[in-house]
Amino acid sequence: MKRIQIAGIFICFLLLVFADLAPAKTVVDQVSGNIKERIKTSEVSPTIKCGEGIACESALLPKFYSERDFQPAWSDDYGPTPYVKNFLDVIRVAYREGLNPEDYHPGKIKAVITELNEHRSKGEPLDAVRLTDLDLMLTDAFLLYASHLLEGRVDHQHVYPGWVISERSTDLTAVLHYALESGAIKSSLADLAPAYKGYTRLKEKLDSYRHIAGKGGWPKIPKGPMLHKGSHGKRVAILRQRLIASGDLSFEAPILNIVFDHNLEKAVSRFQMRHGLKGDGRVGKATLEVLNISIGKRIRQIALNMDRMRWLPDEIGERYIFVNVADFSLKVIDDEKVIMAMKIIAGKGEQRSCIISGEMTYMELNPYWRIPDSIAAKEILPQIKKNPGYLTEKRIKVFKDWAEADEEKAVDPKKVKWSSVKASNLGYKFRQESGPTNPLGRIKFIFPNLCEIYLHDTPARHLFGQSRRDLSHGCIRIEKPVELATYLLKNKETWTRKKILAEIKKEKRQVVMLPEPINVHIFYGTAWVDQDGELQFRSDIYRIDDVPYKVPIGIR
Repeated sequence: MKRIQIAGIFICFLLLVFADLAPAKTVVDQVSGNIKERIKTSEVSPTIKCGEGIACESALLPKFYSERDFQPAWSDDYGPTPYVKNFLDVIRVAYREGLNPEDYHPGKIKAVITELNEHRSKGEPLDAVRLTDLDLMLTDAFLLYASHLLEGRVDHQHVYPGWVISERSTDLTAVLHYALESGAIKSSLADLAPAYKGYTRLKEKLDSYRHIAGKGGWPKIPKGPMLHKGSHGKRVAILRQRLIASGDLSFEAPILNIVFDHNLEKAVSRFQMRHGLKGDGRVGKATLEVLNISIGKRIRQIALNMDRMRWLPDEIGERYIFVNVADFSLKVIDDEKVIMAMKIIAGKGEQRSCIISGEMTYMELNPYWRIPDSIAAKEILPQIKKNPGYLTEKRIKVFKDWAEADEEKAVDPKKVKWSSVKASNLGYKFRQESGPTNPLGRIKFIFPNLCEIYLHDTPARHLFGQSRRDLSHGCIRIEKPVELATYLLKNKETWTRKKILAEIKKEKRQVVMLPEPINVHIFYGTAWVDQDGELQFRSDIYRIDDVPYKVPIGIR
């Protein structure tokens, strides 16, 4: 019995000795435990605490840390790693990408680093809690900045109903893992920005406009009578300064000249053309209003359009059709050169044109128009009730459903009691046959898309003479349908312009497959750089530029 008691005492002694010899938790272990605890807490709380008074914003944070068994990413047992400075250097100049550095906790991160350095200078041990704060803030900032570069800051599908283009995507936690393992912090983030050259060009203009802002921007021209060649006075001198500031007038022009001369007239015309105005070289009310838009607003507009470009596909193609709704224009691009350009008519009001990308594979000559239910109820039915002969005059057939339309089982409209038909429960489908009154004109260009819209001809040719052309039900009416058809069929034997026109004259619906598919991108750009390197601005016809979007103004 005594031996057993002695053995027990000896074992307890050994346990006490080895307990003292057991290694204490390292700083990394403590930080790892803290990170795990905060993330686990988020399972019952809606947020993860990143630091004092800061909630983490990235939803990818738990995924990233669970993939690395909750080990810290930005520090070791000796404190913050050199990668921290590399990343801070990136977010410090986030404004170059049209982003706001303040979105990524720079002040809080620097404050924690300063605090840790002060403790170290005093010989004090590292604070695991503050290292935890630092690690979470840096990871949150990296993932947030990466998502802004890749997917944009603005949810454009929310701002613009009908924005069908999906943002680009990739595994951002994998990007961060690679950046930390390789040390390639800057290049890993830079690779997320769009490779689209339109984005790069606009980024360069953003930099030049910020420099203009840093020099004080441009003066505001007082209201007054129209300015034109031969005008003189103080307002002319201010106009000259304004156009020099934006680069529309050469620096060689005499700054204090108060006479509106030929050079100034040319500069005004250039400015007008860059802003979608009539290039008459005269400063009336509309031109004056655009001249007086502040440099800050223009910088914000450039940054916002860069954000929209982040939603374009990674590969837009070497040969494609690009429609800019805000510019009312269509361009055919091949190897970065504009092969063809024309005016368009876009959707109006709530029927704004969708923002989409698709692939055009065929066209229709002398197309039918399957009238959408909404248009049938709001526009066609009231006309039928007013005029019983309306359907015959407009060559519109009536069907019970679209399946019967395919089989040509038309309903005799004379046997329908239209006075009792209600718009809320129409029960019929309407198809307008080919002909001179068909709103689709003589050619329809098809590219499957979620909005079921297309490019098409129109009999209302006079509308292309208007400067503002948001007039359609959502589809894109184009100015030169025969020219576009001729270009798209150029590699298809016998399909010359003469052949196309001959087939159209037959007034028989015909599907023509393209020899090569072509990408179609319908976009909404109120700021871009054209093929000649000119920065272009357009009016925000759909009023979506006023979303919250802060970006620093001026140089740093």
